[in-house]
Amino acid sequence: MSRLKHTVYAEALLQHYAELFRPHLATVGLSEEVLVRPDAKIPLSQYNALLEAAAEGGDSFLGLRLGLGLLGDPFKGSLMGGIGHLTRSAADVRTMLECASRYIVVHAQANEVSWRLHGGALEITYRLTDPSVLHRRQDAEFAIGILFKRLREYTGGKYAPLRVEFEHPQPADTSLHTDVFQCPLKFGQPANLIAWPGAMLDEPLVTADLRLFQALLPGLEEERRRRLADTDLTTRIGLVIEANLAGGRVGLEQVASELLMSKRTLQRRLQELDLEFAEVVEEIRQTLALELVGQSTRSLTEIAQQLGYNEASSFTRAFRRWTGLSPREYRQQKV
Repeated sequence: MSRLKHTVYAEALLQHYAELFRPHLATVGLSEEVLVRPDAKIPLSQYNALLEAAAEGGDSFLGLRLGLGLLGDPFKGSLMGGIGHLTRSAADVRTMLECASRYIVVHAQANEVSWRLHGGALEITYRLTDPSVLHRRQDAEFAIGILFKRLREYTGGKYAPLRVEFEHPQPADTSLHTDVFQCPLKFGQPANLIAWPGAMLDEPLVTADLRLFQALLPGLEEERRRRLADTDLTTRIGLVIEANLAGGRVGLEQVASELLMSKRTLQRRLQELDLEFAEVVEEIRQTLALELVGQSTRSLTEIAQQLGYNEASSFTRAFRRWTGLSPREYRQQKV
């Protein structure tokens, strides 16, 4: 599992809703470039923080409204770039879902779409697999909202969902969820899921376009290979850094040596990924800290030592900087 910065492309979403997101860019450390360049790669944690900050600005349903296309003028193109055009032009729902599952990494690393037939229902699941992203309601509701809208649209409104489930806790107000989905809703579940009648799987899409579909595939396949190669490298770097955290200071030359490459080569590869070595070490330390404090029963002193802190107080200060909570408070919240 990569512990480095996963990224998501800005695509048309941020462009189309620029005025909605502009006031919150500085809060999450992003520049206005992301509003004008659909090819801008944004760290996934900052992208999700932007969605959450915009929602806190006055619309708790923001992610769901975005996914459903209920904000402003309807957008005629794809909010998710090439993968949106590919899935729309697929022959049937099965092909659409296979493409969404295979090529979601092109749009966003650490995002997963999967599906299965279970008990006569077609269950489509969306997960964000980066544990460093703590607040993810808006992202989840955007994803389920866009799946609902597109599947209804692409199948001519022939099917209605059987149930919808979300990972995050139930919000105080679920009126929009109830009005839109009109099916049983559950919150605090293992994954974000929308279930449909099983017959939908082989339903032809009214938007199918075989020539467009075939024209888009080669480019998306090549981009998928590049994104996966980036993920593979970051995984290797992350594992080496993690293995050496307990020893204290982790150096660039040390990591390069264990990866069997020169210091200069590692620096160049990190630059290609728009990463700074010191930030990488900090991010890995933070992500591992969240996992160990939230999911293990090890003592906080042991965790601090594993992460390279000589004193528990130093670890506590760092943890509070990352989360706004002490390690003990964070663990109690997770129970």
